[in-house]
Amino acid sequence: MNFERRKRLILEQLEKEGSVLIPEIAARCQVSEITARRDLAELEKSGLLIRSYGGATMSRGVENMFSFDRKAMQNKEKKIQICKKAAALISDNDIIYIDCGTTVYHLTQFLKNFHSLRVITNSLPVVSDLQCHPHIKVYLIGGELDCKRKALYGPLSELGLEKYRAHKAFIGASGITIDRGISSNDEKEAQITLKMASTASEVYLLCDSSKFEEDSFFKYADLSLVTSIITDEEISEPLLNLYKKNKINIIVSEPIVHNY
Repeated sequence: MNFERRKRLILEQLEKEGSVLIPEIAARCQVSEITARRDLAELEKSGLLIRSYGGATMSRGVENMFSFDRKAMQNKEKKIQICKKAAALISDNDIIYIDCGTTVYHLTQFLKNFHSLRVITNSLPVVSDLQCHPHIKVYLIGGELDCKRKALYGPLSELGLEKYRAHKAFIGASGITIDRGISSNDEKEAQITLKMASTASEVYLLCDSSKFEEDSFFKYADLSLVTSIITDEEISEPLLNLYKKNKINIIVSEPIVHNY
């Protein structure tokens, strides 16, 4: 496992638990404890963690990396072009799910010209973007508020979703692989996304090309869950052929042309 992959796993663990131990890193990344210590030293130099005896704790830099606003800005251009392609699959009078992912969030800017839509979500930014458009009826499911992710989670959220049915679900993921399917950095987020997808007639997974053949913390579904995957034009031809061979439909979006 290369350093970049180990770095992501270490930061994910810090984001989830607030601290990490060297033996945990060594076991999870399948490296020696000497390599784990060296990784922590490199990450401390970048201001991403604070080393402690036997491990490390989260720094303010890591906490900010995982905030909704910061993540929404990462690969923003690709996320927007993916969402523009996804919006072309929506029809007037559709009932749609939008999960709380930072890719799917950008879909809202393409919904405002529809004459009639119903949107069901657990995302506060989605609600905020659509609240002033009377032709769009927004349904915010209940649950426990996660301020950092600006979304609602938990058993109450899952119970609320059981009451609804949607034509289409637009969901995100942290990783996608042929062997393990769809995965997320966060277990509670994954449970809500899975519940949305399971009660929709069509499911569209929106993710940029960097997430293909990347395995994240928590697997929440097989690829058979989705109708299509929508990604950007930087996905490689070998990957497209691999997924096509496994009967997985991939829709490739076009770059957005700016007229300055």
